[in-house]
Amino acid sequence: MITLANMRKRNTISHALLNTSKAHILLLQEPWYDRISTTRCDDACEGIDVLGGVTSPAWDIHYPIAKPDQRPKVMAYVWKTINAKSNNPLPFLVISHPDICAHPCIQVLDIIHPRERWRILNFYHDIRDKSCLETLLALDLKVTTPTLIIGDFNTHSRSWSPKNIETSCWARKLEEWAVGNLLTLANNPGTIT
Repeated sequence: MITLANMRKRNTISHALLNTSKAHILLLQEPWYDRISTTRCDDACEGIDVLGGVTSPAWDIHYPIAKPDQRPKVMAYVWKTINAKSNNPLPFLVISHPDICAHPCIQVLDIIHPRERWRILNFYHDIRDKSCLETLLALDLKVTTPTLIIGDFNTHSRSWSPKNIETSCWARKLEEWAVGNLLTLANNPGTIT
């Protein structure tokens, strides 16, 4: 089971989700990402902040690629065992692919199961950062690899938004990219997601 959530950079809600979720994979947009410790540095008597996301012993965390001055806008958590009462590992492996896309708003994950392999693209459209949508639209997806593109697109379109909401000026580009990559809309058109 996969769960998607926009955390709005909230620490306590992130902890609550990690402690209550029944999902095997959590895909987060706008995750809490801040100081988790301090490391020693001879040039800084106060030390240097080490930044990271909320952690939990039950979850493995996957970060996208971000420069030191950037904060990730997406992160993924993968449950370590089949369930809380078991030490049996999950029957699949999750591998991050920064080689496919290195951007703090985009995360590419491969799900590898003994009989199949598929891909998840976790996306957050930061409308203040034009590079995130440009990077997404530059991706050329393999049509032979089953792919789930999921996230917070911050985009309104006639294809999926309610009729009374104004269309985003970049929606057509996003729709053309989706059609060019043979993607189909999984949610119900006209329903706010």
